[in-house]
Amino acid sequence: MGPGPMGSPRIGCVTERRSTASRLLPFLRIEKELADERMQAAIGAVCARHPRLAEIEVVWFGHRLQGDNRGRYHALGYVPDPDAGLEEGRGFVVDVVAGHVMRELPLERRRDLPADISALA
Repeated sequence: MGPGPMGSPRIGCVTERRSTASRLLPFLRIEKELADERMQAAIGAVCARHPRLAEIEVVWFGHRLQGDNRGRYHALGYVPDPDAGLEEGRGFVVDVVAGHVMRELPLERRRDLPADISALA
């Protein structure tokens, strides 16, 4: 860079382009990555209990249980998919820290998946 208008060296400024959301919520990406890791851990715990699920393509869905501020407990499941060999849907509540399934239940629709921590009772 050449000299500035007053003869002093010009300091280059690199501007970082970030979305408005990333500026307002700088840890959103990190939270999403942690949630993805927890979801993968929950799927791993279910597949350890039911090895057949690891061999077929399952369309998983799930979320952290409301009321669990630490993100330890996740509910996940799949709905019936005869084309994939899944005649009935199943829902699971998983302790992702300990890596074990705490609860297993039949699941017909996505909305039947437990939503909050009271599912552990």
